Amino acid sequence: MGVRFSTQNILDNVTNFVSGRKRKHEETEENKVIEVALHTPKRKKLLCTANYIYQTLFIDGKNSDITVCALGKEHRLHRIYLCQSPYFASMFGGSWLESTEEYIKIDIIDPSITLKSLQVVFGSLYSTEIEFNPLEIVSVLATATMFQLDGLIEKCTEIMMETINIKTALGYYQASCRYGDKKLQEVCIDWFLVNLMSHYFNNSDKDLGKIPKSLMLKLVAHPNLFTIQTEYTVYVMLKYWIYIRNHPNESFPHLKTVNNYFWNRTDDTPYVYCADEGNTFYLIFKELRLQNLILHDSDIALLIKDNIIPKPWVTSVALKQWKHVLRINQNDETGPVDVPIKLFLQESIRCGREITSKTRNTWRWAGFHFGIDLLMITDDNKVYVKRSHRSDYEQLLSFQTTRHLAIRVTVACLNEQKQIACMKQSDIQTLSLTKGEEVKLMTLDEDNMHYPLFISVNLLFTTPVQNQSEQNNSNRAESWQ
Repeated sequence: MGVRFSTQNILDNVTNFVSGRKRKHEETEENKVIEVALHTPKRKKLLCTANYIYQTLFIDGKNSDITVCALGKEHRLHRIYLCQSPYFASMFGGSWLESTEEYIKIDIIDPSITLKSLQVVFGSLYSTEIEFNPLEIVSVLATATMFQLDGLIEKCTEIMMETINIKTALGYYQASCRYGDKKLQEVCIDWFLVNLMSHYFNNSDKDLGKIPKSLMLKLVAHPNLFTIQTEYTVYVMLKYWIYIRNHPNESFPHLKTVNNYFWNRTDDTPYVYCADEGNTFYLIFKELRLQNLILHDSDIALLIKDNIIPKPWVTSVALKQWKHVLRINQNDETGPVDVPIKLFLQESIRCGREITSKTRNTWRWAGFHFGIDLLMITDDNKVYVKRSHRSDYEQLLSFQTTRHLAIRVTVACLNEQKQIACMKQSDIQTLSLTKGEEVKLMTLDEDNMHYPLFISVNLLFTTPVQNQSEQNNSNRAESWQ
């Protein structure tokens, strides 16, 4: 009698066969994983060993073979650990007297170096982990710089970048200059570019007067300065800055007080030419974009009345501006096209505004803008620009059908320390706007941006021209003063 197989038997056999092959495959894969795990070295830090070294050798000074005396305190240390510092490695490895001495004295001339910072820096040579107090970080940076500890300097820079705020920014900037930390200096300058106008000036902060001339020169000259309102606001801020520097014991002054300080001067010499005090501010005022200070008749009148900058500076710029007006009137000037980036950043109008809510915002910056009435708009996380053509402005507006302008928009929001939490910047865009035309410039990242937003705009309405003859005329006009 033959063997009879049911359909169920066949299915069971096939299932068992497939399952068996699957199990063997899985076991093979598992074995491979196990083999890799068994033959891969693992590294773990023994905290007990690190703690023992730090406590026994550094804190207790056990088996010390050298004593270092600095700022009147003796530190029982070990040459082999000190040689991590190029400063000490050079001292012990050369022909110095200290190379064989068991007691050395170090003269500390930097007032920023303290006993605490020495303790921190010497301790860092004995440990893989170090604790920093942000209030003492400048002293630690100074000490690390003296002993040429690049790794420690880098950690100091990281912490300073994390903790830069209204209380630390100035100290950090001065430290970055003193110790040649270019990375930290750039971060500090970026922080001040956003906060100079929005915090120090808009919030009537008396610390405005503490900003040194070297830093103020860089900020005023920088194309990325977040200018709240217009260039004239920068000029007014400088007036306040000078007054506060010259009256450090007074509270933040009223505008009338600042104006009277300059208006009541008996000397007719422009302030920046005064040898006793004003000429130290000469270069700073020279960096103002004067072509953007004479866009309103009242601004020109105040510039002349303040008598801070020489009249030839104003008249020379006004002559160039009038040339642009005539060219527009004769249809020879339709706006900038293919302007080099460097020239755009040097010549563009710097405008800015703080946006406090997500609702639709529309604004214009007052002044004569060579026949263009330009509106800026924020709506639904988007930034627009529009060429308006209001009938009540008709006599001041260009009749040209199409006008070109170059524009760059930067939007930033800040965290609690007034650091840039998120920033977005558009490319330099050349737009050809017809009357009433609206163009989207940027879409903001709603997940990362939060209000208030600070919007900085660089604008160019005409093609900048600076030929040699104009430059010579400007120089001669200044020499006549």
